Formats: sequence, C-alpha cells, structure tokens
Amino acid sequence: LALLSWFSVMNIPLGFLTVILAHITFSISYVILTVGSRLGGFDRALDDAARDLGASETQILVKITLPLLGPSLFASFLLSFLLSFDDFLITFFVNGAGSDTLPIKLYTFMKIGITPKLNALATLMWSITAVVLYISFRSPAFRTTLKGESE
Repeated sequence: LALLSWFSVMNIPLGFLTVILAHITFSISYVILTVGSRLGGFDRALDDAARDLGASETQILVKITLPLLGPSLFASFLLSFLLSFDDFLITFFVNGAGSDTLPIKLYTFMKIGITPKLNALATLMWSITAVVLYISFRSPAFRTTLKGESE
C-alpha cells in the first residue's frame, strides 16, 4: 500500500513500470545483504597485487572482482527472481490494466476454476525447478560450499 500511495502522490500511472519499480524496491535489500556479506570478506590485497603487476582497472574488475563476487551475484539474482516471481500482493496493488504477471494470471485462473492449462503450467514450473535444483546440486560450487562448511 505504501508503494501504491507513493506512485499516486508522484502521479505515476499504474502499469508495467510500477510493477518493475515495486519489485526492484522489494528485492534490493536482499541483493545488498547477499553481495554486501561477500564484500565484507573480500581481500583487497588481490586488487593491489593485480595493480602492482600492471593490470588496468577494467582487467581487475573483469578478471578478479567479478569472478569472486559471481556466486553472491548469482545467489542474489536467484533469490530476487524467486521472491519476485512468488510475490502476489505487491503486483496486485501496483498492477495497472494490461500488465498482468504470472502470479496475477494464476490467481485469475484459480478464481475461474482449475483447468488443464493451469495443471500444465504447474507441471512445467515444477519440472524447471527440479532441473535447476539437480544442476545446482551437481555443480562444483555447491560441493565446495558444503566442503567448506564441514571443515
């Protein structure tokens, strides 16, 4: 309701833009916490060593900083995507005409009644989730994380 009030005060018409702004506002805190925790343990000596060896700032960013921040950036992307995908209320309040997202459409379908289309969509979503989990659990990064926690 606060975002709806804010958009009303700012005279921003409700639509796809307000849905995007609301989801960014909602998700940015999770990104800041996830990436910020990784930056807290970031070793700046690696950047200094790269500068001493003649690397440019762009090379340091691409070859050192981003690979070290990669897992936290990926985790924050997944967390933000899943929270955004699942969040019905924010979308319901700041949604304008013609800017329905999947949760809004699912809600509409469920009010009408369970259809084969809804069952197929649920099966597709479950299958995609299972494949992503399988790939994640088989990844070396996941095994390294578990190995690091057990030590």
